[in-house]
Amino acid sequence: CGPNVDIRNDIHELKRLENCTVVEGFLQILLISKAEDYRNFRFPKLTVITDYLLLFRVAGLESLSDLFPNLTVIRGRNLFYNYALVIFEMTNLKEIGLHNLRNITRGAIRIEKNSDLCYLSTVDWSLILDAVSNNYIVGNKPPKECGDLCPGTMEEKPLCEKTSINNEYNYRCWTTNHCQKSKN
Repeated sequence: CGPNVDIRNDIHELKRLENCTVVEGFLQILLISKAEDYRNFRFPKLTVITDYLLLFRVAGLESLSDLFPNLTVIRGRNLFYNYALVIFEMTNLKEIGLHNLRNITRGAIRIEKNSDLCYLSTVDWSLILDAVSNNYIVGNKPPKECGDLCPGTMEEKPLCEKTSINNEYNYRCWTTNHCQKSKN
């Protein structure tokens, strides 16, 4: 699909992604102000975006796990102000949920002003990006208010691997149902 897919103002524009396996260029989903039901939209064939993924002010979207269940790589060939993944002012987003994302080849991530967004402290971005120093993750829901639980931790049979970020050794997951997998 592409070059470049820009979806704005209307949820039904998402249909342009049907049967897409690779978005050549960027994928932008933005300025959808009417809260909609995204459960009918699923794009399991999409695995690669060659430039960047940008989400901005999309009302009603709570997770990307159903929308893009198999997105594996964001190449970052061309970036949005040095970023390959931008999630900004997504007021209803509760989790990123891109549980098959293994690699952001070039560029950093910017996740900012998402007042309901949890499962940020449970993702180890160093498993996806080579350099995490340029990542900008600010103004989201405080982790203390989230209560993020990785699969199996309640039953004391944790299923996810542990890694250390800023001297905090913890389980890594995208959602309560999906562990974060390492690069290989």
